[in-house]
Amino acid sequence: MATEEQAVLFDCAGDRLVGVATLAQTPVETGVLLLVGGRQYRAGSHRQLVSLARRLASADFSSFRFDFRGMGDSTGRWRSFESVDEDIDAALTVFLRLCPTVRRVVLWGLCDAATAAILYAQRRRDSRIGGLCLVNPWMRSEVGLARTQVRYYYPRRVTDPQFWRKLFSGGVNPLRTAKEYWQQWRLSRISSGKEGFQQVVQTALQETEQPVLLLLSGNDLTAKEFVDSLGEVWANILSRPNVCRHDIEQADHTFSRQSWQREAEEMTCQWIKRANDPVGVIQQPGN
Repeated sequence: MATEEQAVLFDCAGDRLVGVATLAQTPVETGVLLLVGGRQYRAGSHRQLVSLARRLASADFSSFRFDFRGMGDSTGRWRSFESVDEDIDAALTVFLRLCPTVRRVVLWGLCDAATAAILYAQRRRDSRIGGLCLVNPWMRSEVGLARTQVRYYYPRRVTDPQFWRKLFSGGVNPLRTAKEYWQQWRLSRISSGKEGFQQVVQTALQETEQPVLLLLSGNDLTAKEFVDSLGEVWANILSRPNVCRHDIEQADHTFSRQSWQREAEEMTCQWIKRANDPVGVIQQPGN
């Protein structure tokens, strides 16, 4: 494989961060900053970011992945996805220094890292950013989760033969299950406004002119909650010419099967390639 991987230590507000650049042999002007979601380190769940970085390099896209402060091998205090703008900024700076041929960077993030990418782009208006690849973005709220479970989780559960086998074998407590459903149903009926970060995400998706890929897993409550949380504006967001949606129908949250991971990687590469057309815009291939 025509790639070079380079480990690097870099500074972020006095803390030491650890990153790995995966450099293509003949890099194009678009690079990718890979943001790991959850309390994971730079390899990602089942090393998905390692695999993605190498697939990107094979398509001539250099990339950079790193540990946020307080995670993996980086020092400092752990911060939530709403408070990592400094980390992303520092990683962008070192990535562009390591790969001077890169002129614009796509932010690729899974789960709360996808939300962190949106928040960074909206708050910083960083001219180095050339697009957002958002994978199963995190839009969690207590009421939103209850609505998603009532709408998707429980109906799917009662049609699952394994659930009934457990029920009749004593592996499931029917009274506890009924109580859980009732509590979630009552919570789902509460009318609630959007939390601060949710409103910023919605506004960003409605206003940004940057190319956006929404990569969603079909078998993931986080992805379904994201879609449901946007409500009536979802159709308007999808109608925007800079927004592309791609669903991997049976995939779980982290694409744990190799076939799902490969499809996510291929879609990412195909979408980013459109950044290198003569007009420099990632065109939408269809929602």
